[in-house]
Amino acid sequence: MRWLLPFIVVMVGCVATLPSDDGLTADIAAETARMVVQLRQQIPPTPAPPSDGKCIPCNGTGTLPTDGRIVIKCEACGGTGKAKK
Repeated sequence: MRWLLPFIVVMVGCVATLPSDDGLTADIAAETARMVVQLRQQIPPTPAPPSDGKCIPCNGTGTLPTDGRIVIKCEACGGTGKAKK
């Protein structure tokens, strides 16, 4: 707690000495947005369901894998074990 006041003074001093360059900030924001758009286009598509019709999350069992003591019905297939189309 005794270091709070010196920390605040140092932080205010550091922020006050930063140069104000709005052009640089706008350039960084635009470049970041461009990179995000570019990375979103590189995301591979979701895989198609297997041809045998098994549900992917539960592997066709109808229940999700747990520690063995609790049984959780798979919400993706409704507990049938078959992939919905």
